This record gives sequence, C-alpha cells and structure tokens, in this order.
Amino acid sequence: MTMIREVVKLCGLSKPQIMQKLQFLDGCGVLFEVQEKYLDAEVVMTTDIDSSMFDVVRSTVYNLFENEVYSAESCSLQELAASLLKMSGRKLGVAESLTCGLVCAMLAEVSGISENLYEGIVCYNKGSKMSRLGVGKDTLSAHGAISRETAYEMVRGLNVAPVDIGLSTTGLAGPKGDEGKPVGLTYIGVGSGDFILTFEKKFEGTRDEIRHAAANVALFYLIRYLKGDIWRL
Repeated sequence: MTMIREVVKLCGLSKPQIMQKLQFLDGCGVLFEVQEKYLDAEVVMTTDIDSSMFDVVRSTVYNLFENEVYSAESCSLQELAASLLKMSGRKLGVAESLTCGLVCAMLAEVSGISENLYEGIVCYNKGSKMSRLGVGKDTLSAHGAISRETAYEMVRGLNVAPVDIGLSTTGLAGPKGDEGKPVGLTYIGVGSGDFILTFEKKFEGTRDEIRHAAANVALFYLIRYLKGDIWRL
C-alpha cells in the first residue's frame, strides 16, 4: 500500500498542547510527528492506511486545530505572509513595541518583500507611540501602553496612504511586570480602515521566548486577516 505523508502548519500552541489534542486520534493508524519553536509548529502525518480513511483523519485534524492552522505546506509564516501580501497587492505597515523589530526582520528574510512592506516603526517608548502613531495620551493614561486600546490606535496610526494594512504588537516581555500587568501579556492589532481587530495573548517563557512567540503570532494573525478568515478566531 502506498505511504501517505502530509504536513500541517500551526501557530499558537506549544508542542505539549498539540500532542494533548492529538491524543484523540490515538490508534487511528497515523503517525504524528510534531516540531515546534516559539509556538510555530509543523505536524507531519504519515500512514499507509487507505486514502479514504486518511481523509477522515485529516479532516479531524483540521477541525481540532481550526483556530491554529495556517498552511498545508512546509512554508514559514513570513513566506506565506509575504506571498499573500503580494497576491493582494497591498502594502503593510508594522508598529512594534515588545517585539522591537522582530516582525519586520522576519519579513525581510523573504526576497521581494520591499514591494509590499512599506514601513516598520519600533515605538518602544510611550512618547514614540504618541508622536509617531498618534496614540492618545488619554488612552495611555486610562488603559496603559499594554492594552487593546493602544494596540488598536497603533494600527490606526499606521493606516495612512499608501499603507493598506497595519499590524501592531505591544506587551510585556519581562523580567518583571509593569502597569500592574503580568509578564507575557501581549496585545496584537491588525486591520485597516474601520476593520481593526485586537487580540489578547499571554505568552510564557523567557524574555526572548516571549518576544519571538509574539512575533510569530502577529504574523499568524496577519495571514488569517489576508485570507479573510480571521473572524473565526
């Protein structure tokens, strides 16, 4: 019987979390191998069972991870984001606080991204958020730099022609909490015009792990936005 091998790319879960979900499929005749770094994971499914039976397993896997799947190919987050930007013909602006340029650095690994990456602003300080992006002083006073409201206004500040889509990150990488908020708390904003969405995440690990996880998840949300299915998250 012919061996079947397929790949599913996920973002947002650790390897133990993925393996725990896959326990549901123990004994199905499919071998699952999981590689994960900074919440970006590749699940390889290998089997020699009948293709029609495998179709059922594949469908189950996609249902189990419907909020984390971003590709069925061995491509990176930045490669897929760049490809989708190119296909849409849109220009992206990025505003980064805790990730401090990691998102833009990842995108810059992709040849030709200059056609679609218009600018990246590292607005680490509150003053920069206000002067560079127009984040309101009242917003920062009332909600803090680490908030949905600030992430939203960072995206809104990016959305000036020719930028079509804005992406923002603001959070706390540690080692200590701030503004009465815990280490790892992060807000990511993405959108354009009146359609700007914000997401709250709580990352764990070292300062470096938190920052890289935040960058990966930010690109994941950009991908889902470009695909038009971000409303499912």
